Amino acid sequence: MDKTTDSASSGNELQNETNSNRTEQKDESTAEAYLEHLLNNGCNEGDSEYEMEMPSWYNDTLFREGQTYMSKYRFVLQSGMLAGLIAVLSIPSILKVLMCTRQSSTPSTAYRRYLRTILHTQAWYQYPPEPKNSKFWISLRAVRKAHSRSSRACAKLGSGMITQKDLALTQFGFIGFITLGAYRIQLYDQEFLEATSHMWRVIGYLLGIKDEYNICGRNWSETNLRLDIVLRKVYIPALENASQDFEDATKALLHGLWPVNTSLTVGSYLFMTKRLACVKGYEYYEFDHRPGAQRDPNQHLYYKDLSWWDRFIVFYGLFLVTYLHKYSAVRWYLNFRVWLNEQISYYVPYVAMFTFGFKWAFVRIFTKAGSENDFKYHLKVE
Repeated sequence: MDKTTDSASSGNELQNETNSNRTEQKDESTAEAYLEHLLNNGCNEGDSEYEMEMPSWYNDTLFREGQTYMSKYRFVLQSGMLAGLIAVLSIPSILKVLMCTRQSSTPSTAYRRYLRTILHTQAWYQYPPEPKNSKFWISLRAVRKAHSRSSRACAKLGSGMITQKDLALTQFGFIGFITLGAYRIQLYDQEFLEATSHMWRVIGYLLGIKDEYNICGRNWSETNLRLDIVLRKVYIPALENASQDFEDATKALLHGLWPVNTSLTVGSYLFMTKRLACVKGYEYYEFDHRPGAQRDPNQHLYYKDLSWWDRFIVFYGLFLVTYLHKYSAVRWYLNFRVWLNEQISYYVPYVAMFTFGFKWAFVRIFTKAGSENDFKYHLKVE
């Protein structure tokens, strides 16, 4: 009787393992198909030309829930997005368009360009999707129009247009690190992952990404597969082989945003970005290695190349978010710090005043009347 039971149990375990392997193979195949379509076909298509209307699959409850997480996880969301913006600069086609627009090639221009990005992102979290004349819609229309204008202009100058591939890879910058890396900060909130995935699927759609290219799928499970394969096969190689233009653009970005957050340094944030991307040699904790990856004892650890100040920032930042962020009091403190920086940067940007000048320091995406605040391009002429 015992032998029969043991045999049946072993058979069930073997069957479960086989089914699990088949599921993993199917998931990988699905993700591979998405990536192949994105890279091979997405590079030939521009804006989806979808109307600025909510898609048929829009879930209002889930979307609004996604918006609420900015107040709960403000610090890690903003940090993850900043790392994402840096990672996006490693994609040559995206960087080429950015260089063409000349909106982020120097600290002063990068300050205004990326502060606008931050303000627009805040608007998507802060303002409700109803009514249709809310600042949520005004912001999205302004960004989509800016993409369209810069895409056409840069294409004429030979720098390429903004493609579906570029839009989807940029979308990764806003959602990839905070979701794929959630376990690293002991954030095991499944509702957060589902709601955030849906929210950014909607935003991607409204910014002109076709459903077939949208890096956010029908649910978190599908989104996770897409984000993971894009990280493994696009971002890790891109960051491992980053160009000098990437280094220059990253320096401009971080020096530009230094008046917003004076703890930003190029060395520390480049390290933390590559750590989040699982680039070899940028591990800090033992669990930074990808699951199943073997640690190479001969791998150079780039943390050792950092200055003592960069090392301190990395230690302080990672210790806070890894071990203390799970506590409500610490999370409140970190969120408050970010919120306070945002208020100072908006109303009294005194550091930016001294750094870039009084008028340049004030950045607005809305006029006093509530309409979009347009801005001028200074396109690079070859």
